Amino acid sequence: MSPLCQAYLAALIAGDRRLALRIVDDARAANVELQSIYLEVFQPALREVGRLWQENEMTIAQEHLATAITEIAMAKIQSESVMSAPRGDLTVIAACADSELHAVGLRMVCDLLELRGWDATYLGASVPPAGLSVMVRERKPTVVALSVSTSPYVARIRTMIEAVRSGGDAPFMLVGGRPFLEDALLAREVGADSTARDAGEAVEMLMERFG
Repeated sequence: MSPLCQAYLAALIAGDRRLALRIVDDARAANVELQSIYLEVFQPALREVGRLWQENEMTIAQEHLATAITEIAMAKIQSESVMSAPRGDLTVIAACADSELHAVGLRMVCDLLELRGWDATYLGASVPPAGLSVMVRERKPTVVALSVSTSPYVARIRTMIEAVRSGGDAPFMLVGGRPFLEDALLAREVGADSTARDAGEAVEMLMERFG
């Protein structure tokens, strides 16, 4: 973990939003790229927050605050960097499984793809399968990216993929989240085309395949 990430993590653990945002602002002023902040600061810091919560060293309220602070930081630097990026023809719709609330990783994928010229539609947490299917039929994306954080929600990913496929649409289906890290065959079992270990790998995979 880099010194920058350690400083940001300390601010998250302290629940100090102002300090966390100042750390990010200073990094941007020092010309640290958005992708580096996402993948080398936000991503490892939130992983550590998750570990601390699992080991009862942080409360669920503290974990939610850390996530909220990071979402604020992401929105701030995204508006400064991503909005000026050129747009191409590649599109992605990103959604979390129905009842799934952990959406930051998926948002990172969308922001980083937009930085590479994709048009991203980020639906966020807890998206019903029927609503996703309708949007896919309307927008006909290149890729549908789905995320889930715990095993009990994996069946809902399968339902979402089936809903999209049943509409006659055939976008590339990418899934991610902890359950797919733990079982390499799970992505195929739910009907997905592929999975990725993290936001960085997801973006590189899609760029290699479609970019």
